[in-house]
Amino acid sequence: MVGAIDSQFLYLINHGCSNTLFDGIMPVVTWLGSGEVLFGISVVLFIAFMKKAAARAGALLFAGLVVVYYVTFFLKRFIARLRPFISLPDVHLLVAAEKSFSFPSTHAAFAFMAAVVLSGFFSRWRALFFGTAAVVGFSRIYIGVHYVSDVIAGAVIGALTGYVLLWIARHRPGSRHAGKYV
Repeated sequence: MVGAIDSQFLYLINHGCSNTLFDGIMPVVTWLGSGEVLFGISVVLFIAFMKKAAARAGALLFAGLVVVYYVTFFLKRFIARLRPFISLPDVHLLVAAEKSFSFPSTHAAFAFMAAVVLSGFFSRWRALFFGTAAVVGFSRIYIGVHYVSDVIAGAVIGALTGYVLLWIARHRPGSRHAGKYV
């Protein structure tokens, strides 16, 4: 049942939304949710803004990348779901074939974790952060490397990780930021 619905939504997005503009943009958008890009952002925030809230955001972003990577790494191996371009016919694959398993989407998890963490520090940009995360998730389906349920699971894992990290940062012993976003 879930597999059939996932396949229908995949084809709806991968085929139904297909156009030359998206074919060029979506591989770039998906890159924005990569660990490499978010690691770079965390380093810039940490180094450029030492001893400010942005540096704490960079440190939490880095911690979130580590947590999300290992959670999704182990879930992918445990669940071992093949990617749609492998298990379904006629999927438009717009990037190099990825070798890991499909469920959950690490890119979506990274993007939503980053959206939560960065929104905790820079709330006026919340819509941009979550909008970007949503488009990264959409791009993973559009380029043919994930099912919708992979992206939803990744988004939930990422958002929960972000909220837990913010909670820990606010409530750690001796924090002068106890009870508010750091």
